[in-house]
Amino acid sequence: MSRTHAKLLLISVFIARGTSFLFSKNLLQSMQPMSILAVRFTLAFLVLAIVFFKKLRSCSRESFIGGLILGLMYTVCMVFEMYGLRMVDTGVSSLIENMAIVLVPIYAAILTKTMPQRKTMVCAVIAVIGVGFLSLAQNSAGGSKLGIGLIILAAMTYAGCIIVTEKVSRGADPIAIGMIQLGTMGALSLLASLALKNFSLPQTGSQWAMMLMLVLVCSCFGFAFQPVGQKYVPAESAAVFTVVNPFTASIMGITIAGESISTEKMIGYVLILSALILYNTHPKQKKLCQ
Repeated sequence: MSRTHAKLLLISVFIARGTSFLFSKNLLQSMQPMSILAVRFTLAFLVLAIVFFKKLRSCSRESFIGGLILGLMYTVCMVFEMYGLRMVDTGVSSLIENMAIVLVPIYAAILTKTMPQRKTMVCAVIAVIGVGFLSLAQNSAGGSKLGIGLIILAAMTYAGCIIVTEKVSRGADPIAIGMIQLGTMGALSLLASLALKNFSLPQTGSQWAMMLMLVLVCSCFGFAFQPVGQKYVPAESAAVFTVVNPFTASIMGITIAGESISTEKMIGYVLILSALILYNTHPKQKKLCQ
């Protein structure tokens, strides 16, 4: 796969992931977070296991371990996201979580023991101020500071997932990694849901329709094919494309879910999107791994 094709794949992946916020938000009205995650990722694993059975059967040790690591990390990220999403609008959640675009180069600088570039730090400050305005908007609308905090934790975890995805995808089968990752997420979520004694399945046709969108579009494609694209694109470059995720979630939240737009929220939107776009115009980015 060429790097151009890999970039186009990643853009498509992040658009698909952006739609998940609205579907998850709607399902949270009738299902518990861990039940949604359990059903979503277990079904996604089963679908991919059937389609790519040969790859799963011949899965290498490196691919298996990489999938387990990513599955554990993404489970933590999704738990933060789902519990935060119960208290915060979809557009706000996606914008905050996709601050990962700024956090990835900061993490990379820490790992390589170098100072982050000045533009990265400026973007981080702008994004944090934007989060502050979004927090004010949520509070004035009866939102929760806890919800904002959980989404921030999701963003921090997501940035780590992007970096680790680049590392484990090298020298391994990305499709196999994606399948093991989804299987791990489904198993961990199911165990947690059973332990909490709140496991349930979708009950209506519309609930199953939203769940199938989460399974097929957001998970089978959105999660499983990110390692494929990142095998050919460095983590910091991949993080840049996450900007399409909040655009997708915000547009769907406003046009479909009817989420309100206040002055504070609009300022927060503009600041965070400006930070993401400013970072996207960076002339050169250092690779995490040479």
